[in-house]
Amino acid sequence: MITTAEERSRALNTLAAVLRGQGYRVLMTGYHLIITDQDGRKAEVWAQRRASDNGRLWFTRAGGAPICEATQTMNAVVAVKGMLAAEAGSTP
Repeated sequence: MITTAEERSRALNTLAAVLRGQGYRVLMTGYHLIITDQDGRKAEVWAQRRASDNGRLWFTRAGGAPICEATQTMNAVVAVKGMLAAEAGSTP
């Protein structure tokens, strides 16, 4: 049986591998990733159970805002790129 910790690690490692393959720096710390692009912009992605979805594992932003189910790695990649682009837009 897979524990929550193992599921979280597996989901985060899968997402991290895809992001690294696309040239992002990724640090896994605890149950979340810190993703940094080539310009130094950062995004955080967490893996958490979502009570409103029968306890399924979801990727979330820092603070808990849902991104997508943890099985939807490519949707999470798109969301990370969006977070980094938004970060770019917030700097003068």
